Amino acid sequence: MMQNKLFEYFRLVWKNKKSRAGLIITVFYVLLAIFGEIIFPRTYSLPPSSTTIFMPPQLSNFYLIFGTGPFAESILVQIVQGAKSIIEVSFLAGLFATLIGIAVGIVAGYLGGIIDDILMGITDIVLTLPSIILLIVVVSAFKTSNPIILSLILSITSWAGLARAVRSQVLVIRNSPTIEVLRVLGLSRGYIIFREVVPTLGSYIIIHYIFNVEAAVYAEVGLYYLGVLPYNPNNWGAMIQQALSYGAALGGKAIYYLTFPTVAIIGFMSGLILLSYGIDEISNPRIRTYK
Repeated sequence: MMQNKLFEYFRLVWKNKKSRAGLIITVFYVLLAIFGEIIFPRTYSLPPSSTTIFMPPQLSNFYLIFGTGPFAESILVQIVQGAKSIIEVSFLAGLFATLIGIAVGIVAGYLGGIIDDILMGITDIVLTLPSIILLIVVVSAFKTSNPIILSLILSITSWAGLARAVRSQVLVIRNSPTIEVLRVLGLSRGYIIFREVVPTLGSYIIIHYIFNVEAAVYAEVGLYYLGVLPYNPNNWGAMIQQALSYGAALGGKAIYYLTFPTVAIIGFMSGLILLSYGIDEISNPRIRTYK
């Protein structure tokens, strides 16, 4: 039964043009992160010289189709090797933020009372915190590049919005006739929450998970750009920072070192945005245009 529902949902996702395009793009980046270091196990570079540093794209050499960086290293190889960190951290951070938001929202909305007041009070405090400043402070204190720890840090504020949204949805569902009947039948809170409430919020949770992944991408790239994370020359944010320090914004030789990491970020974000828009169209009956 569950497999049939998942297959039907995937069929709807694939049928929608936006979600299909977003899914293809997202899967491409995931595969790039998984197999990138297998395809390019080592950094490819030329002997540094005035002619090989910041070389423009060379179509005659596959490794140099994006050009070279400040140490005559292949931009293509750097982008491919840097994909793992971006994808791994952003997906984990989105997962942690989503799980925390779901847990807080469901518990607060379903139990209500003093528990609701405490949890929503904490949520409101988190929502008012300047997230980027808090992230800079925490990351500077830990100085870690461990993907799990970094993902947890990036999720410390991004769960709050989802928690409030889930709580609102749970309040509506909690007072529905179906839930009242289940209570009268003596079914446990756990059964009601995980068998009736959570499945109802499925598409809503998926969309917010994608939003959390997007936020994590911006945060990780921004923190590497600011230099508060341990230096990783292959991270797209660090590459952008390097390019700008060499005058890429003014149209200098480092322009390609700025362009291609930026395009990689835009491509990944575009895939996530299209996927979220498509899922929203599938889940929202007011804007669904097909059966």
